[in-house]
Amino acid sequence: MEEPLWTVEEVAQRLRVRPSTVRAGVKDGHIPAVILWKGKRRSLVRFRPEDIERLVRERTVTATRQCEP
Repeated sequence: MEEPLWTVEEVAQRLRVRPSTVRAGVKDGHIPAVILWKGKRRSLVRFRPEDIERLVRERTVTATRQCEP
């Protein structure tokens, strides 16, 4: 069975950032998300755990790889 989808708050906790940072990352296209409902003021957004884990792996900087903007 698949893991349940994560909320903005759960992703923010795991990444140790504010929920507003997660929402901005989704809006900018930097954080993959599932948009369940699109509202005028705020959308209902959820995240697949494997997408967030992959994002962290792909963005991890090692000693041999320099950080690029």
